[in-house]
Amino acid sequence: MSVNRNKTAYGLTRSQERAASRFFGKHVTPEKAIVTLVFSLLVSAAPMLLGLRLWNEIPSVVETGLIGPGGEDDSLPRAVLVFGIPGLMCVLNLICHVQLWLHQKAQRVPPASVRFLGRWSLPVISVLLSSFWILRAAGESTDPVFFLPCMLGLLLILSGSHFFDCPPGSRAAFRLASIRYREEAWRKTHRAAGVCWMLAGLIVLLGRFLCTSFPWYSGVAVLALLLSEFPAAAYFSRT
Repeated sequence: MSVNRNKTAYGLTRSQERAASRFFGKHVTPEKAIVTLVFSLLVSAAPMLLGLRLWNEIPSVVETGLIGPGGEDDSLPRAVLVFGIPGLMCVLNLICHVQLWLHQKAQRVPPASVRFLGRWSLPVISVLLSSFWILRAAGESTDPVFFLPCMLGLLLILSGSHFFDCPPGSRAAFRLASIRYREEAWRKTHRAAGVCWMLAGLIVLLGRFLCTSFPWYSGVAVLALLLSEFPAAAYFSRT
């Protein structure tokens, strides 16, 4: 899209458009763009593991409850439910990430739909909706008890994404004395801890989808990852 077309579409001058793109365009560093893309794709695809665990309990043809053009139930094959829907979420999520990155490089405001979805909306939708449909098709309970660990895992991943590049003035940050006034140590500590928190959230999700109960050793790994900021700060404050 040319500069003139952007001005017409948004009513902005080029300088105003650059400022708006920083506010609305969800600008991130190249490193964070790659990390969030990898984790968001893993999260989007994670419900496939639940489908594989419950594969034998899911009918070969799943009734969706939706009525097709012929007035009959618009049923789905089991493979589409388990792999197709999470796979579609992965593709849509990849498109959003690419769109955000291209508009960021061009310093243009992304389309409203891309701004709304951002980098994490589709992975969250994939985890919650795909899991619900798979559980229902398998005849398993869909009460909130199943989804609480999923919400916890998503919260940890989103928190880690924030910590990855949070500025020194951020209210949600690791305010450790050893790195508070050292910009490089602050940046490296939060980047390392952010990745660890995202890994912890992913472990929680995978534990929920792969196991009927959360393994104790996974809990130990999650706790160690959540405390990663302390050794990271101690290391980077000396370098």
